[in-house]
Amino acid sequence: MKQIEIWADSFHEGVWCCDNICKYLEKLGYSFQSDYLNGFIPHYIIMRANIPVLDFIVYGSYKSWNPMPSKIKELIGWGKPDFVAFNEKGDSILFAVEETAATPTGNQAMQRCERQYGSAHLRIPYWYFVSEYGEHVDGGVRRDNIWPSIAAIKLTLNKKTPCLVLHYSDIDNVEDYNSGNGLDLLFSSLSHIIDNHLNNKEPLENSEELLAQQYKEMLSFVSSQWKNVIDFIPSEKLLLQNNTAETIARFALNEETAADDELKDEVLVWPLTQGVPQSVLNQQKGKELIKYDALADLLENDITLNKCYILSNNAGSGKPTTKEKVSGWIKEQSVLFERSGPLDPPVDFMMKIDDFPETENGNIHVTTSKNIVYLYDKWVDLREAIEKAYPRLKGKLYAIPDTKPVFLYVSNSLKPGRLFGDPFTGQLSAYSTCFGKFDAKERAVVAYFPHQVYTQAFDKNGKLVCNKGITLYTELTDYLIFNAGIAVSFKNGEVL
Repeated sequence: MKQIEIWADSFHEGVWCCDNICKYLEKLGYSFQSDYLNGFIPHYIIMRANIPVLDFIVYGSYKSWNPMPSKIKELIGWGKPDFVAFNEKGDSILFAVEETAATPTGNQAMQRCERQYGSAHLRIPYWYFVSEYGEHVDGGVRRDNIWPSIAAIKLTLNKKTPCLVLHYSDIDNVEDYNSGNGLDLLFSSLSHIIDNHLNNKEPLENSEELLAQQYKEMLSFVSSQWKNVIDFIPSEKLLLQNNTAETIARFALNEETAADDELKDEVLVWPLTQGVPQSVLNQQKGKELIKYDALADLLENDITLNKCYILSNNAGSGKPTTKEKVSGWIKEQSVLFERSGPLDPPVDFMMKIDDFPETENGNIHVTTSKNIVYLYDKWVDLREAIEKAYPRLKGKLYAIPDTKPVFLYVSNSLKPGRLFGDPFTGQLSAYSTCFGKFDAKERAVVAYFPHQVYTQAFDKNGKLVCNKGITLYTELTDYLIFNAGIAVSFKNGEVL
């Protein structure tokens, strides 16, 4: 009898996975019974014609078990999916799934995207099951963000592995798992993989039609939602063409044709400035900062000069916080800065409470520019802005060719300890994928943290800290620019 282990973030999630897979396997002619091993480990016996053919065993709470399979350990090093199917005999992961009941608004929309990236990177089929509509804290209804879906499509095209976002709920049934097609599509897919496994087939054999249906729903969602998020989207007409979803499904199965390659180079590929619709470009002008920052000011000026472009003129600002918190965070950052080793040229800590403007009620703004995404045509233009804002970096930033396009990610976060965790690792994972890290005409990736100290990335011995954030930033970024103009390349641990 075959055996599959369901490793999960909790027993509850593992049982939810198995209960639903078993229900869908019943539609395929199987039956099942369940019990507990040692009185607490959920155990399912799958039968065909009353003959046991498969054991499901649920291991809840990943790190509670020893030894953990190396493949599971490797995957959760990129972030922990809610549940994973592991074939011990074949030492392989059949699928990984993240499901969430969290309201998909604001930063939450992308805070799990590092798991999406990690699974795609390791060529593991991945599903993200998320509510399309959620109730916001203000009582209003919000719709999911487009970026996880776009990132999943682009990861599929580039990693040639299924990476999907499935939605549940609708406008009249907010956060209802049983509304929409998502639940049915998810467990139709997972039970199909298990059925293939039981019939000694490849896990994704005969999956093209089922995958194409899911990519069609993803493309339809992006097409219906992008205008609420950004000012334009590339390849808009391709989103609703019938063959686009079918093409993506073939990439997911690594069965793409030469003709399919042409679509890959077109769909959802953000252009250089000259490719932005003129009506959109005409509206793009640099704006006044909320809190002054020398580099942010130059970035905004480069928008006006058409050296780069942004996604929307309606970007929102971060929520102001109390003066006590800001003052405390600055002190903590100052202490972290004191761990810095000798730098050439030397650097002084560059933050004080008086730099941060107050609101009318006495709270403090930490936002510099409202924009957190800048798409530059050429590295030389961004490099010159960085060198002008931080002269100490002049002559140091030559790992990127001058003519290479660049995606710049900006985080105004001030609180220490969160930089390499949620939601920032998820944001960077999704945005890097969306904006060209893996395109045929690849964009370099640079991250800017004006209020964070670089020493947080290193341990007492000067080695990079080992966590999912550092792993992802090392994989995805070319440079990170920290407070006071200290640049770091995580790829080689170099501090400039």
